[in-house]
Amino acid sequence: MKPTLGVVLIALLLAPGRASAHHAFSAEFDATKCSDITGILTKVNYENPHSYIFVDVTNPDGKVVEATFQLSSTTNLRRGGADRPTLMKSVGHQVTVRGCAARTGEPNRYAAPWMKLADGTIQRVGQDVEGNLGAAEKEP
Repeated sequence: MKPTLGVVLIALLLAPGRASAHHAFSAEFDATKCSDITGILTKVNYENPHSYIFVDVTNPDGKVVEATFQLSSTTNLRRGGADRPTLMKSVGHQVTVRGCAARTGEPNRYAAPWMKLADGTIQRVGQDVEGNLGAAEKEP
C-alpha cells in the first residue's frame, strides 16, 4: 500500500496545475479609479472563473486601442440576465462599460460592474464596488 501512496504523491507533485487563482476584486482592481468607457464591442469570452469582453476604444489622439474588461463568472452573469446570447447581440456595436482600472497600472485592463448594451439596456456584469449600480440602471 505504501508504494501506491508514494506514486500518487509523486504524480500529484509533478502534475501541471493552473497557476492562476481566484482573487478578490480589490486585489486586482481599484474601485476609486472607475470610469465610463465607450467603444465597439469586438469579442465576448464567456468562460470561468471570469468572463471577458473586449472593446475597441478610440483615444483622444484618434488611435484605436483594445480595452479588456473582466466580468463575473458565467453562473453569476446568467443569474443576472447576462447570458452569452444577450452579450453577443452587442458585438460589432457601440457599448458603454463602467471600468475600474487594474491596480498594476496595466493600460486598458479593467473590471466591469455594469455595461450599457447596444440596445440601451443597462446590464450588471460584475461586482458593484462603487455602490451605484442603481443609479446606472435609472440612466435615461
